[in-house]
Amino acid sequence: MAEEDMDERLVALRARVQAKLEASETAKTTRQQVADEELVVEAHELNTAVEEATFRFQAKVNELDLSDKSRLLTLAASLILIGSILGMASGALILNGNPDDLLGSDLFEKADRVDVSGIALEAEDGSGVANVTIQLLNIDTGEVLAEMATNDEGRFRFQDVSSTPMTLRVEKENYTTVERDFIPEEAGINPITMTPGDGLRIEEGITADDGWTLESAVALSTLVGIFTVLTALVGFQAAVEVRRAKHYRRTQFLSGIALFSRGLIVFGPLMILVGMILLSISKEQFEDFGGD
Repeated sequence: MAEEDMDERLVALRARVQAKLEASETAKTTRQQVADEELVVEAHELNTAVEEATFRFQAKVNELDLSDKSRLLTLAASLILIGSILGMASGALILNGNPDDLLGSDLFEKADRVDVSGIALEAEDGSGVANVTIQLLNIDTGEVLAEMATNDEGRFRFQDVSSTPMTLRVEKENYTTVERDFIPEEAGINPITMTPGDGLRIEEGITADDGWTLESAVALSTLVGIFTVLTALVGFQAAVEVRRAKHYRRTQFLSGIALFSRGLIVFGPLMILVGMILLSISKEQFEDFGGD
């Protein structure tokens, strides 16, 4: 009996030990499966987090890039605008003077009667020729208005001569006669070259319709002022087009016209030119170059 009890106890002990071993093995296997599943989940979440971080970083980089290009456009618009303002100021300065006041001032008023002087020179050695007959003739009728001879130095001077177009006739025996149309002025006339020989030499002179008149100069200045103002206004429109960022080529074309506004001679065009360079750098910002 005692031996049978002992055997039964040993069998029961072995069974309990075996059960505990199997339970321990099962628990170990379960823990390993759980750990593997947890590791897989963590790796997937890590990849997702990395992808999200990469996307956010790229978006931030793109945002900074767009911001930099936007600042370049703002700077370009500012430079073009300032250059155009300088051009507008230059045009206003040109137009500021009153042409009527300028033409009517005593500074440019012509005297009705003046003294006319000149000299007759030998063609070969440049010395003055004495006793040369000098005549002032009516330019239309040839009537002699005044006459005199040169002194020993070849000089002559007519006093109180009307400031109207007339003909100067210069003659002496054994010399070619010279005729020249001119308008009497206090500054005198150009030297007359006396060439040995005979015949008549007609020289081109200044008539009432020749030369660059003060009226023409004032008219040209006025046109330049108007042109400067108009090109400056085009520059204002170019600055607006830069801010709109719609049409790149049109904006550059308008900016090119604004270069002719000549603000402070070179400073205004230089600023506009720099603005055009910035536009070329940021042309992707314009809608016709793929901008949003």
